[in-house]
This record gives sequence, structure tokens and C-alpha cells, in this order.
Amino acid sequence: MPTPHPARRAAFMCLLGALLTAVTGHAAPPPNILLISVDDMGYGDAGCYGDTNLIPTPNIDRLATEGVRFTAGYVTAPVCGPSRYGMLTGAYQQRFGVQANSDAYAVLPSRPETLDNHRIPTSQPLMYQALSSAGYHTAVLGKYNLPCYPQTHADESLSIIHFHCDYFPDATGNYPGVDEEKAKSDFKDIYWGPLRDGEEYLTDRLGRQACGFIERNAQRPFFAYLAFNAPHSPMQAKRSDQPVVQHLKTEATRLYGAMLHSVDENVGRVLDTLDRLGLAENTLVAFVSDNGPTFAYRKLWPEDWPRELLGSAGPLRGHKGQYYEGGIRVPFLLRWPARLPAGAVHDAPVSTLDLYPTFVAAAGSRPAGGAVVDGVNLLPALTDAPAGDADRTPERSLYWFAAGAGAVRHGDWKLHVAGATQSLYNLRNDPAETTDLKDVHPAIHAELVAQLHDFTAPLPPRLNPLKPKPAP
Repeated sequence: MPTPHPARRAAFMCLLGALLTAVTGHAAPPPNILLISVDDMGYGDAGCYGDTNLIPTPNIDRLATEGVRFTAGYVTAPVCGPSRYGMLTGAYQQRFGVQANSDAYAVLPSRPETLDNHRIPTSQPLMYQALSSAGYHTAVLGKYNLPCYPQTHADESLSIIHFHCDYFPDATGNYPGVDEEKAKSDFKDIYWGPLRDGEEYLTDRLGRQACGFIERNAQRPFFAYLAFNAPHSPMQAKRSDQPVVQHLKTEATRLYGAMLHSVDENVGRVLDTLDRLGLAENTLVAFVSDNGPTFAYRKLWPEDWPRELLGSAGPLRGHKGQYYEGGIRVPFLLRWPARLPAGAVHDAPVSTLDLYPTFVAAAGSRPAGGAVVDGVNLLPALTDAPAGDADRTPERSLYWFAAGAGAVRHGDWKLHVAGATQSLYNLRNDPAETTDLKDVHPAIHAELVAQLHDFTAPLPPRLNPLKPKPAP
């Protein structure tokens, strides 16, 4: 029997669900939801976004083959803390005083923060809290960045990381920087491990724990936020993965490639677990990076190693910490076989802000009444349009801002602001942002400048404002 076309198959599944609801009076069961986030992985690092000759990523690519690949998927900030605030609240993080990483971990002068009273207002439930209210059993695994580390409101909190950590345990069996009451930040040793036989690599530990969570909750709706810290520094990788990366030219890129290889392996472990338990068809899996590729820490960097960008932004300009496309446009994949067409390519701009309302809608629920939701539910555009047709995504502006720098994207146009320097680019014709068009299209430039001003004007002050430099 011939295999049905993916778009027809998705349409059939939607029709079948509607017919079952009409006949039985019961809606189709809500999907399990799995959000996989990686750290500092560039737009060009996955094979499905263009092979960069780093390493194969067959399991990440599988999500693109079996789901929807977004070519213009954005995060809300080019660094990890604010980016995760935006994704997990569904609102621009600047609304809570978070613009830079220092705002994400600043100690509030007014009060000690608790799980029930912190910088994110109680009217703004986090993603997993919203899904818990919809009847989901929830878990947070890995990198968190949010207040009250290592505590969360999730039903299960596993290997919680504040900002970064060691990838191998110390002599006591503990992973420095993981599940510690006081977050540390001095993790910069560079080595191939383990240092002692039998030690588990942290990326493998997170993959194993995610599989265990899925197995324990296979009979009820679950949500898991699986946040790999890799391939973020420190550069620590498994010695057993060295053969996979011997073709890379420098030791730094070999370490990076091995760390990315481990991420891909563990994405595969999780997908295989869903297959084995018969859960894949009705599990919505999202995969994103938190920002673009970066340079490793300067501290302990060997003098004879080049200071190089470890990952790849592909055809895009810029990297982590910048508002050029390479800093904010990331791998962005969704797979839900029961509802979404396989192999679809979606070219309209989307944001990690959209994951919150999309997940809540998939769960058959709505965001809390007092919550600010800056994202949009992507399901109507993805389920009602033919594969590759992005016309149904609402046209809107996306904003980025921190400490006087930022950007606006509206349609094909992008305003880039770096202090007093402003540039205008047409991303359809110039995705690498090589040609400034503000003098050619002054009206468009002025409109986007006005939009950015309107966005920033009502924002509260930063939680950790920059201290003025002393007068000379």
C-alpha cells in the first residue's frame, strides 16, 4: 500500500479527531509536550539548516523530516537568561525588567525572592505552570536561569542548572553547578573526560532522566522542558566521541563538535523512547536553541589556540550577544505527527514567544486571565495551510532590546540599532545584512524607529542597571 502524502495524512488525522469528537462526544486526548532547548547552537549547526561540515545531526534532522522546519525562527534575546525568560513566560522579558543576563540573576534589593513571590508576577504563570493547570504532569530538566534556582514549581525538577556547570562529576559524584543552593560561575576547565572510569556525562544524564520521566508518565499527559546546557562552555566532551570529530581542524571545534554530537545522540534517545512506548504520534516536540553561536571563555584558553567562533550561523551575520540575524535566528523545529504535516518548511517569522500560546492551545486550554501573552498560537497556520505555505501566520513586528541596542523585524524589513548607529535591511533579499537601506527607504526606516520607541517607552527599568562610570 502506498504511503500517504504527509499533508494529506495530517489533514486526515485532524478530520478523524473531529469525527471521533462528533460521534463519541469526547475530544481527542491532548498531546504530550516536550520542549528541547540547547545552548549556543548556531543556525547553521544542524544538517537540516545546511551542512557546515561540523558533524552530522541525524536526530535533530529527523524532527525536520517528520515535522515543520522554520527558516525564520527567533529568540527574544541574543543571550541565554533573557531568552529563556521570554520563552517560558510567553511575554517579552523586558516587561519584567530583564534585558541582559545580569538582570536575570541580579539580587533584588527590595526583598528576598521565593517561589511564590519573585520578579515574575504571579499573574504570569510560567509555561509549565500553565500546562499543570491544564492537567499535565510537568518536569524541568537542565538549564533554568529563572528565579529561585534550584527550586521550580514543576512536579519534577531534575539536574537543575543555573547558568552553566561542569559536564563531569567531581570526586564526590556531584556535578558542580547542578542542583546547588548557591549558583557558581567559575566552570572553565577544558578537557576530554571522564577523569574517572564510569562517570556519566551530564548531557547523557539529562537524556537518561528525560527518558525516565517519559516512561514513568506514559499513561497521562506530560510536559517536559529538557534544557541541555551543551554545547555551551566550558569545553568538556567525552573522550569516546573523539573519533566522530577527528575531521575538524582545531581542538576547540573538535570539543564543540563532540558536545553537539552528544546533544544529537540524546535527542535520538528521547525520540526512540517515544517510539517504543507508542507515544510519538500524539507528542508535540519542539526544538530550539537559546541564541546564536559564540566564542568560548577567554579564561584558561590555551595561548596557541585560535580565538574562533565555535558554531556556525550559516549564511547569517553575527553571533551570540548581537542583534544581527546570527545572534537571534536559531534552529526552530516542531513535530506532532497527529496534527502537523511532515517535511513542511515555514518561512514566515516566528518567535519562541509563540511556543507558550501554542502549547496551551494544543492542551485545549487558554492562558491565565491576567497573563500577558506576546506570542501567537501557531497551530492554525500550521494545520490549516498546505505544507510550506506561511501565508496564514499573522503579520506582526518582533522586537529585541537591551541597554540602548536592539532590533525590529516587520515582514521582510529589519531595523538594527547599536547605540547611535541605525541600519535598515531587507532580509528577503539580503539575509546576511550586508546592505544598509535606510537612506533608500527613509519612510520604512522612520516607521520601524517609531515602533521600537513605542515598544521601549513603557518598559520598567532594568533590575540590574548599569552603574555610571566615575568622572575622570
